[in-house]
Amino acid sequence: MKIWTNEHVFNHNWETVTQSQWRKYPNPHNTAVLGADVMARNVTPDGVLHSHRIIISDWALAPWVQRLIGANRECLAHEYSTVDSRSRRMEMSTINLTFCSVVSIREKMSYLPHPDNPTETTLMRQETEVTVRGVPLTDYMESIIVNTVSNNAGKGRKAMEWVVDKLSNETRNISASLDKLKTEINGLRDTVADHLILTAKKSIEELQRIQPPLLQAQEDPAKSIAGSL
Repeated sequence: MKIWTNEHVFNHNWETVTQSQWRKYPNPHNTAVLGADVMARNVTPDGVLHSHRIIISDWALAPWVQRLIGANRECLAHEYSTVDSRSRRMEMSTINLTFCSVVSIREKMSYLPHPDNPTETTLMRQETEVTVRGVPLTDYMESIIVNTVSNNAGKGRKAMEWVVDKLSNETRNISASLDKLKTEINGLRDTVADHLILTAKKSIEELQRIQPPLLQAQEDPAKSIAGSL
Protein backbone atom coordinates (compact mmCIF):
# COMPACT_ATOMS: atom_id res chain seq x y z
CA MET A 1 0.00 0.00 0.00
CA LYS A 2 1.20 3.50 -0.83
CA ILE A 3 -0.18 6.82 0.41
CA TRP A 4 0.17 10.11 -1.43
CA THR A 5 -0.72 13.45 0.15
CA ASN A 6 -0.89 16.97 -1.18
CA GLU A 7 -1.94 20.49 -0.18
CA HIS A 8 -2.74 23.38 -2.49
CA VAL A 9 -3.93 26.94 -1.97
CA PHE A 10 -6.44 28.45 -4.40
CA ASN A 11 -6.45 32.23 -4.62
CA HIS A 12 -10.24 32.26 -4.57
CA ASN A 13 -12.71 32.27 -1.71
CA TRP A 14 -14.29 29.06 -0.43
CA GLU A 15 -17.65 29.67 -2.08
CA THR A 16 -16.09 30.09 -5.53
CA VAL A 17 -13.92 26.97 -5.21
CA THR A 18 -16.69 24.69 -3.97
CA GLN A 19 -19.09 25.86 -6.66
CA SER A 20 -16.40 25.19 -9.24
CA GLN A 21 -15.86 21.68 -7.88
CA TRP A 22 -19.44 20.74 -8.83
CA ARG A 23 -18.79 21.86 -12.42
CA LYS A 24 -15.31 20.43 -12.75
CA TYR A 25 -16.14 17.56 -15.13
CA PRO A 26 -15.72 17.32 -18.03
CA ASN A 27 -12.89 19.78 -18.66
CA PRO A 28 -10.13 20.20 -21.26
CA HIS A 29 -7.29 19.66 -18.76
CA ASN A 30 -8.20 16.39 -17.07
CA THR A 31 -9.71 14.46 -19.95
CA ALA A 32 -9.40 11.09 -18.19
CA VAL A 33 -12.58 11.92 -16.26
CA LEU A 34 -15.47 11.57 -18.69
CA GLY A 35 -18.33 12.70 -16.47
CA ALA A 36 -20.27 12.40 -13.22
CA ASP A 37 -23.82 11.23 -12.50
CA VAL A 38 -25.71 12.20 -9.33
CA MET A 39 -27.20 9.15 -7.65
CA ALA A 40 -28.58 10.80 -4.50
CA ARG A 41 -28.59 14.22 -2.88
CA ASN A 42 -30.24 15.61 0.24
CA VAL A 43 -29.90 18.29 2.89
CA THR A 44 -30.00 17.21 6.53
CA PRO A 45 -31.83 19.23 9.21
CA ASP A 46 -28.53 20.77 10.29
CA GLY A 47 -28.10 22.28 6.82
CA VAL A 48 -25.40 19.94 5.47
CA LEU A 49 -25.62 18.90 1.81
CA HIS A 50 -24.93 15.18 1.25
CA SER A 51 -24.27 13.90 -2.27
CA HIS A 52 -23.51 10.55 -3.87
CA ARG A 53 -22.15 10.57 -7.41
CA ILE A 54 -20.72 8.02 -9.81
CA ILE A 55 -17.54 9.25 -11.47
CA ILE A 56 -16.81 7.85 -14.94
CA SER A 57 -13.21 7.84 -16.17
CA ASP A 58 -10.77 6.22 -18.55
CA TRP A 59 -7.61 4.93 -16.91
CA ALA A 60 -5.91 4.46 -20.31
CA LEU A 61 -4.15 1.30 -19.12
CA ALA A 62 -0.91 0.34 -20.79
CA PRO A 63 -1.04 -2.94 -22.77
CA TRP A 64 1.07 -4.84 -20.24
CA VAL A 65 -1.17 -3.66 -17.38
CA GLN A 66 -4.22 -4.77 -19.33
CA ARG A 67 -2.75 -8.25 -19.56
CA LEU A 68 -2.45 -8.34 -15.77
CA ILE A 69 -5.79 -6.90 -14.63
CA GLY A 70 -8.01 -6.99 -17.72
CA ALA A 71 -8.85 -5.00 -20.80
CA ASN A 72 -9.06 -1.21 -20.63
CA ARG A 73 -12.60 0.11 -20.26
CA GLU A 74 -14.57 2.93 -18.69
CA CYS A 75 -14.01 2.86 -14.95
CA LEU A 76 -16.54 3.78 -12.28
CA ALA A 77 -16.04 5.14 -8.79
CA HIS A 78 -18.26 6.07 -5.84
CA GLU A 79 -17.98 9.65 -4.66
CA TYR A 80 -19.54 10.72 -1.37
CA SER A 81 -19.40 14.36 -0.32
CA THR A 82 -20.64 16.74 2.34
CA VAL A 83 -20.87 20.52 2.16
CA ASP A 84 -21.41 22.54 5.32
CA SER A 85 -21.94 26.18 4.36
CA ARG A 86 -22.10 27.27 8.01
CA SER A 87 -18.64 26.01 8.90
CA ARG A 88 -17.48 26.50 5.29
CA ARG A 89 -16.14 23.02 4.83
CA MET A 90 -16.44 20.57 1.94
CA GLU A 91 -15.27 16.96 2.21
CA MET A 92 -15.17 14.32 -0.52
CA SER A 93 -14.38 10.62 -0.40
CA THR A 94 -13.94 8.48 -3.54
CA ILE A 95 -13.29 4.76 -4.06
CA ASN A 96 -13.09 2.88 -7.34
CA LEU A 97 -15.67 0.25 -8.33
CA THR A 98 -14.00 -1.06 -11.48
CA PHE A 99 -10.96 -3.38 -11.02
CA CYS A 100 -11.59 -3.20 -7.27
CA SER A 101 -10.62 -6.88 -6.80
CA VAL A 102 -7.10 -6.02 -7.98
CA VAL A 103 -6.62 -2.29 -7.38
CA SER A 104 -8.04 -0.19 -4.56
CA ILE A 105 -7.80 3.60 -4.87
CA ARG A 106 -9.25 5.59 -1.98
CA GLU A 107 -9.13 9.34 -2.20
CA LYS A 108 -10.07 11.93 0.40
CA MET A 109 -10.28 15.65 -0.30
CA SER A 110 -11.26 18.64 1.78
CA TYR A 111 -11.77 22.31 1.00
CA LEU A 112 -11.76 24.91 3.74
CA PRO A 113 -10.90 28.61 4.08
CA HIS A 114 -7.17 29.08 4.46
CA PRO A 115 -6.44 30.02 8.09
CA ASP A 116 -4.11 32.86 7.05
CA ASN A 117 -6.58 34.47 4.64
CA PRO A 118 -10.02 32.87 5.07
CA THR A 119 -11.96 35.46 3.06
CA GLU A 120 -9.91 35.29 -0.14
CA THR A 121 -8.08 31.93 -0.31
CA THR A 122 -9.02 28.26 0.03
CA LEU A 123 -6.90 25.36 1.27
CA MET A 124 -7.32 22.02 -0.44
CA ARG A 125 -6.02 18.86 1.24
CA GLN A 126 -5.80 15.60 -0.67
CA GLU A 127 -4.86 12.08 0.38
CA THR A 128 -4.84 9.00 -1.87
CA GLU A 129 -4.30 5.43 -0.71
CA VAL A 130 -3.33 2.89 -3.37
CA THR A 131 -3.33 -0.88 -2.84
CA VAL A 132 -2.60 -3.51 -5.50
CA ARG A 133 -3.08 -7.19 -4.73
CA GLY A 134 -3.28 -10.57 -6.44
CA VAL A 135 -0.97 -9.75 -9.37
CA PRO A 136 2.81 -9.71 -9.94
CA LEU A 137 4.87 -6.54 -9.43
CA THR A 138 2.43 -5.05 -6.91
CA ASP A 139 4.93 -2.54 -5.52
CA TYR A 140 5.88 -1.36 -9.00
CA MET A 141 2.25 -1.01 -10.06
CA GLU A 142 1.42 0.92 -6.91
CA SER A 143 4.26 3.34 -7.70
CA ILE A 144 2.98 3.83 -11.24
CA ILE A 145 -0.55 4.53 -9.99
CA VAL A 146 0.71 7.00 -7.38
CA ASN A 147 2.68 8.85 -10.07
CA THR A 148 -0.46 8.94 -12.20
CA VAL A 149 -2.45 10.29 -9.26
CA SER A 150 0.16 13.01 -8.75
CA ASN A 151 0.07 14.02 -12.42
CA ASN A 152 -3.73 14.02 -12.44
CA ALA A 153 -3.75 16.22 -9.34
CA GLY A 154 -1.87 18.90 -11.26
CA LYS A 155 -4.36 18.59 -14.11
CA GLY A 156 -7.19 18.79 -11.59
CA ARG A 157 -5.89 22.08 -10.20
CA LYS A 158 -5.69 23.50 -13.72
CA ALA A 159 -9.23 22.28 -14.32
CA MET A 160 -10.44 24.12 -11.21
CA GLU A 161 -8.86 27.36 -12.40
CA TRP A 162 -10.47 26.81 -15.80
CA VAL A 163 -13.89 26.40 -14.20
CA VAL A 164 -13.37 29.50 -12.03
CA ASP A 165 -12.53 31.54 -15.15
CA LYS A 166 -15.54 30.06 -16.93
CA LEU A 167 -17.85 31.05 -14.06
CA SER A 168 -16.33 34.54 -14.00
CA ASN A 169 -16.99 34.95 -17.71
CA GLU A 170 -20.55 33.71 -17.29
CA THR A 171 -21.05 36.21 -14.47
CA ARG A 172 -19.70 39.04 -16.61
CA ASN A 173 -21.94 38.02 -19.51
CA ILE A 174 -24.98 37.90 -17.24
CA SER A 175 -24.07 41.31 -15.82
CA ALA A 176 -23.69 42.75 -19.32
CA SER A 177 -27.04 41.24 -20.37
CA LEU A 178 -28.74 42.72 -17.31
CA ASP A 179 -27.23 46.13 -18.04
CA LYS A 180 -28.46 45.90 -21.65
CA LEU A 181 -31.93 44.85 -20.49
CA LYS A 182 -32.01 47.72 -18.01
CA THR A 183 -31.13 50.18 -20.79
CA GLU A 184 -33.84 48.73 -23.03
CA ILE A 185 -36.38 48.95 -20.22
CA ASN A 186 -35.43 52.58 -19.55
CA GLY A 187 -35.78 53.31 -23.27
CA LEU A 188 -39.15 51.61 -23.36
CA ARG A 189 -40.23 53.53 -20.31
CA ASP A 190 -39.29 56.83 -21.95
CA THR A 191 -41.12 55.82 -25.15
CA VAL A 192 -44.24 54.89 -23.21
CA ALA A 193 -44.08 58.12 -21.24
CA ASP A 194 -43.75 60.21 -24.42
CA HIS A 195 -46.67 58.36 -25.99
CA LEU A 196 -48.86 59.00 -22.97
CA ILE A 197 -47.91 62.67 -22.91
CA LEU A 198 -48.67 63.05 -26.62
CA THR A 199 -52.06 61.36 -26.18
CA ALA A 200 -52.90 63.64 -23.27
CA LYS A 201 -51.92 66.73 -25.28
CA LYS A 202 -54.15 65.67 -28.18
CA SER A 203 -57.06 65.13 -25.80
CA ILE A 204 -56.59 68.58 -24.30
CA GLU A 205 -56.44 70.20 -27.73
CA GLU A 206 -59.65 68.42 -28.75
CA LEU A 207 -61.33 69.61 -25.59
CA GLN A 208 -60.10 73.12 -26.27
CA ARG A 209 -61.62 73.06 -29.80
CA ILE A 210 -65.06 72.01 -28.66
CA GLN A 211 -65.08 74.15 -25.52
CA PRO A 212 -66.27 77.54 -27.03
CA PRO A 213 -69.48 76.20 -28.68
CA LEU A 214 -70.41 74.40 -25.50
CA LEU A 215 -69.86 77.50 -23.43
CA GLN A 216 -71.91 79.59 -25.91
CA ALA A 217 -74.82 77.16 -25.73
CA GLN A 218 -74.76 77.32 -21.97
CA GLU A 219 -74.80 81.13 -22.02
CA ASP A 220 -77.70 81.53 -24.58
CA PRO A 221 -79.83 78.35 -24.80
CA ALA A 222 -82.51 80.10 -26.90
CA LYS A 223 -80.07 81.04 -29.62
CA SER A 224 -78.78 77.53 -29.63
CA ILE A 225 -82.31 76.13 -30.07
CA ALA A 226 -83.21 78.65 -32.73
CA GLY A 227 -80.10 77.87 -34.63
CA SER A 228 -80.97 74.23 -34.60
CA LEU A 229 -84.46 75.04 -36.03
